[in-house]
Amino acid sequence: MKHAIFLLMFSTLFTLACQKENTVADRFIKAVPREYMVRLDVPDAEKHLKDQGDVAESYLTTVRVTRDVNTAVRNWLLWVEAIVRYPATSFDDTSSTWGPWEPDDGLSSVVYRFRMWINEDESFDYAFELRPKNDAGAAFVPVYTGHVAPGGLPTQNSGTMRFDFDAAAAVDLAVDSAGVITVAYDYRDGQKDITVAFLNWKEHTASTLLTANYHYVASAAGDGHFDFETWADVHAGTDEAALYPGLEHWRLRSRWTPEGEGRSDVLITGEDLTDQGVEDFRQSECWDGSFRSGYLWRQVTIPPDPAYTELLWGDASACEAFPDFSEPEL
Repeated sequence: MKHAIFLLMFSTLFTLACQKENTVADRFIKAVPREYMVRLDVPDAEKHLKDQGDVAESYLTTVRVTRDVNTAVRNWLLWVEAIVRYPATSFDDTSSTWGPWEPDDGLSSVVYRFRMWINEDESFDYAFELRPKNDAGAAFVPVYTGHVAPGGLPTQNSGTMRFDFDAAAAVDLAVDSAGVITVAYDYRDGQKDITVAFLNWKEHTASTLLTANYHYVASAAGDGHFDFETWADVHAGTDEAALYPGLEHWRLRSRWTPEGEGRSDVLITGEDLTDQGVEDFRQSECWDGSFRSGYLWRQVTIPPDPAYTELLWGDASACEAFPDFSEPEL
């Protein structure tokens, strides 16, 4: 009888513990940011393109930049999405831990752990962590951390994320990326407002160092705009490159309709342009629903002379969807 009572009590306590774990972990699983929440989506050329030969270069730039941003962060998110589908290894009333574990192939120099915890305001914090495989006493190093605002759901979710590639490279021998990427996102039923910052980031050791800021806003209908800024040498690749090695401030805004029509406006200022007496350099290009360029002009302002504008091709009527130059907002 005593054994039966003990087993009944143990079963009851185990059930309550599982319920507590399920309550916290299941709520986090609903709140954890999905890859689609922070993916930068632009109109797809493969769906709309009719004339490959006349694709707007600024459209291609927008697509390539957004793809680069997506690639830099998506694998981490997909990894966490996969981890939390499994039962937590340990848990208490306010937190859950998955791991530590080693990759199946045994080649990894690190072991992994993922932790999440709920705060008093019903928000969540989480951390993906690494430690050397051959040093069980070493501390776990957080390499991907995040915060989910209270009330996070698959349809309404906001928060922040930080990817520290310097910290990862210091522990994992296979990581050759460097720098830090931060993300702030607000996802509401398909509407997105995402800010991404790259600080001294390199995808690989031999890659070009990048410091840049990105701001992406899109509606559920498919229209939106994408702003980004970076610092690069406008004279690179020219005969004046050695004379003017400074990094100018580049800002770009691309806007598009759900049908794929769009416009990109570029503004370049500072550094060697200023030394040359140039106030700013501007370029604007509009494209149609097939991503064919219909209008491209450039403008340079050198005070006290009026701005000099060069029309490369097309007519302003091609910019009916977005008739005015629009400076990026960052």
